[in-house]
Amino acid sequence: MTGGRQRSHSYYNPEDSKTYGIQTQAKEICQRPRSRSFYSYETAEHDSDHDLDHLSTPNLLRHKATTPKNPVNKNEKVTSKSNKHSLSRDTNGSKGSLKCVSMMTISESDNWEICSSSGMKYGQFVDWEKIDPEAAERYQQIVASEHQELKAIGRQGFWATPHTLRAKAYYHIIHTLHSRCVSPEREVYYELSKKLFGEQKLSNHTVPDYMEAGEIPRYCLSKAGLNSVKKILLCLGRYFPDMNFCPILPALVSLILHFSQDEAECFYSVARLICYNDPNKRYINQTFLTYRASCMTFGDLANRCCRGIRKLIASSHQNLFEFYSDWIMWIFADLPFTFAIRVLDVYLLEGYKVLYRVALALLSLYKVSVSSRVADVEDFRTDMKRFVQNVARHCTAENLLERAFLVPIATRRELNLLFKANKVSLMQKGVSIHQKRQSVDTVDFNNLSSSVVTGTEMRVVWAWIPERFALFSPIKLFSSKEHEGSLASFYYHVEGHEPAVLIIKTVDEEVFGAFISSDMTERHKYDTDKSTFFGTCECFVFTLRPSMERYQRAMVNIMTRKVCPQQTQCNSQNTFCTTLTCPAGTPQNPSYLTIPFTAPAQDTFPTKESKRSKEQDASKFIAGTDEQLIIGGNGGHAICFQQNLETGYTEYCETFKNPPLCKGHFKIQSLEVWGIQNSICLSKCQQNN
Repeated sequence: MTGGRQRSHSYYNPEDSKTYGIQTQAKEICQRPRSRSFYSYETAEHDSDHDLDHLSTPNLLRHKATTPKNPVNKNEKVTSKSNKHSLSRDTNGSKGSLKCVSMMTISESDNWEICSSSGMKYGQFVDWEKIDPEAAERYQQIVASEHQELKAIGRQGFWATPHTLRAKAYYHIIHTLHSRCVSPEREVYYELSKKLFGEQKLSNHTVPDYMEAGEIPRYCLSKAGLNSVKKILLCLGRYFPDMNFCPILPALVSLILHFSQDEAECFYSVARLICYNDPNKRYINQTFLTYRASCMTFGDLANRCCRGIRKLIASSHQNLFEFYSDWIMWIFADLPFTFAIRVLDVYLLEGYKVLYRVALALLSLYKVSVSSRVADVEDFRTDMKRFVQNVARHCTAENLLERAFLVPIATRRELNLLFKANKVSLMQKGVSIHQKRQSVDTVDFNNLSSSVVTGTEMRVVWAWIPERFALFSPIKLFSSKEHEGSLASFYYHVEGHEPAVLIIKTVDEEVFGAFISSDMTERHKYDTDKSTFFGTCECFVFTLRPSMERYQRAMVNIMTRKVCPQQTQCNSQNTFCTTLTCPAGTPQNPSYLTIPFTAPAQDTFPTKESKRSKEQDASKFIAGTDEQLIIGGNGGHAICFQQNLETGYTEYCETFKNPPLCKGHFKIQSLEVWGIQNSICLSKCQQNN
């Protein structure tokens, strides 16, 4: 197309991925600088041969005076008219509906060619409050709102339009974050930029080490905006030298740049998010260790909230760790722009927990989509990426957020506990805080030696257990066929190991079991003739044959259980008072992977009380005596077997809300207990000494 001004509405020219060279041509095509609202949505594309230096006002005027008015053909007129009407009225800072814009990425594997010119600025000559007084009034309401009020109106999309209002809201939210670390001032960016890019017009730079694959989501940025993103990313890498793995940063910088006045403001805003160090409301993970720990934490949440998807992937022999390693990229790379900025609205206010919610909502939508075509899916990881990129076919951005905030999720404190536990397990697996990337070895189930389960069945069980344990291989602790078939022998071989997986095979070829989250020595914790229940909310029961299903209590807490009011009071006859404490019992070695949990309830069986709180009832996980072992103790026992390990029974249990796991009463053909290879303790040796 010759003559006139060429314009792009977020359509990506593949030629852009080759280079961002700034060259001149005899016939120059210039454009006027964009205002704030134009910069956000109605982006203009530089030709590959366009020099950014030609954005000055004299050049623009000269171009306007000398450019011939060449006619355009009829088809081009129709297209231009159609695009014009498809845009919202936000181009002048007024209200309007958001147009769904596809997300695109630029990938440059080796280096970046950077133009030292600054990116475009918006609204230098306009009083936006006069253009849109309603937006000005709404901004004053934002400034006057407390944090909880901001969370509520942010979820409602209060500042979603016009874009000038969103830009001011972002500035207010980010710059009122309270951090114990000092973030850099705007002037720091100018100094870094001068050192890195100098006065030369063009310069080549390697892609920052903390990035993965060198991909930058472009969203609605022009080529000048993309150049600015690269400059900011390079400056962030120079200012934060210890940041060795942060794949979400390119998308975050791209999104925030849409609503920043200039490069320095965007740099300053992102730097504040990086510096924010409240563990319960963190924003950006800066190392491979913390990134993978967040992936494992998401896997634990998905295990609770999206039942079935783990079994689906595990039974297809695909890698769950690799699948969940992309969870945050579903949001900050794959989501379309109009979805991503709505997530950003609430993320800036609420931190990482919002990302977990949104990713879980995406996973639940994907589960519905993939269930009908699972036989055609060769790679779940790629299929999920494609699904998220086209999520607009399944819901709107507002629907996605509504789903996200309906997801039952643990408290920030609980999430932080789980995150720390996952970090510990990764460190025991050999991942250090200084490593940039490392492939974490997965468990091999092909050589599993069991008379009860197959390798595929054990793979599914390992997909159900918490992520920090699933990193390690199963090790057989007890087998009724290999050891003495008695409860005493069972205790001898299992005590001192936490956690453990109990699996029973009946004479009718039914296979079921339980995940025991606590050491069996907990049954001796209190000096009483009666049995006490112990365990945590991570306990669950399951069936493998004739069908595979897991039964676990609803998510109130992930790893800890709430203490009942009756338990929080110190008993006058007994000085016991429930507090958060590490599990008592046998000494553990440094590789012990457990996490704090509340002390066990002093409930006994088989006595049943008529009036009890639901929370107190649901806390009955495990109990054992020399005569019998019980899994689940409220309203029936999920599993119960006697000291001879020959017979037992299963029934509906309120603790796990499970049906009978087999045909009621059963005869045991074989019973096995599997431990986690890296959580073996030294208690036996210490007891012998």
